[in-house]
Amino acid sequence: MKNTLLANLAQYPLSDFFLRRCVETMSDKQVTDDLAEKPDFSLLFHFDNPYQMGRLEELFAKAMETFRLSKEELKAQAEFNFDVYDIESFESARAVFRLANALSEAGFTQFAILKGKGLADFRAMNNGQRWFVEVKTLILQTKPKKFDVNGTTETLDVDKFQPKSCSTEEYVEKISRRIAGNLIEKARQQLLETVKREGEARKMVGLVVNLFAIDFFLDAEHLSDVHARLRGKFTDWEKNYLADVDTLAFLTGQLYLL
Repeated sequence: MKNTLLANLAQYPLSDFFLRRCVETMSDKQVTDDLAEKPDFSLLFHFDNPYQMGRLEELFAKAMETFRLSKEELKAQAEFNFDVYDIESFESARAVFRLANALSEAGFTQFAILKGKGLADFRAMNNGQRWFVEVKTLILQTKPKKFDVNGTTETLDVDKFQPKSCSTEEYVEKISRRIAGNLIEKARQQLLETVKREGEARKMVGLVVNLFAIDFFLDAEHLSDVHARLRGKFTDWEKNYLADVDTLAFLTGQLYLL
């Protein structure tokens, strides 16, 4: 099995460079367990899928361009150790690359990865203003759910955090509580620590939905509702979780700056 995976990986030069050592050192159990995961939370599942691997190649290539680094420099500077299997940390590293690439396309420049415990992920410039950006990943995993569609029962994949009612309003509330419960405060503290050590800058928290689950998340209107809750501008939401944060970015299939 591992030989087949490595043969598939070898068809994609950048993915092969970043991931080969990781796959080579994975145990048989790690390989089996990873392939048993849902496709949206597996490292190996997509190796034989040209479309998905093409996207991964583009991600690495664009990240090299965004940070103005060679592949060797990018691998060395990233917080994640690409040579060790850790799917959650890999998703986090991929999220940093994805958000930086999206901000680059939105006009941000002069990206640099920040090194140091407790610091934001990277800095960038926009219209002469320095920004510090901390990225957090929203890991979505899908599950099958039965729906009655015009009298016919259909089974569709939904986010596992979708409430039983399938109410979008309840889903927005649940996602907002999840973000407020852990992600935002940690990101906020990292941004404040970065300003303390590196000097003044505008501060951005980026929330990135894992790459292979972006089609299951909220649209612009409902992301604005999440933002209103986190700013304390919604019924029963009195705390401003984004105090001291200038911008909240959501990256799903596209970039939203709120």
